[in-house]
Amino acid sequence: MKRAKPAKRYPALPSEIEGPAGTVIVTLTKAKVTFEGAECGGLWDAGRREITLDAKESRRNQWKYYYHEWGHVMLCDSGLDNAIPADIQETICDAIATARMRERFG
Repeated sequence: MKRAKPAKRYPALPSEIEGPAGTVIVTLTKAKVTFEGAECGGLWDAGRREITLDAKESRRNQWKYYYHEWGHVMLCDSGLDNAIPADIQETICDAIATARMRERFG
């Protein structure tokens, strides 16, 4: 008989990271995170160099949204966000988040 796998434990998120163009602050907020009127789990603000994440999400989802927004940081800091349409940027950031989650947490 197979044993059940233990539940994954996700560590606390970093409070800041270094991006290619400098420091990025990572903030958890209890307020709704919105973009263009729609609720979302995370948001990258290039002007403030801040990733804001919804504190009400599960730790797993916070990490997923963190990696998605980290993708936006990479696109923005490299200048690629100027050449890639927004819907394709979202798809790229989803792919980055999926790969990073698998890489880090299995």
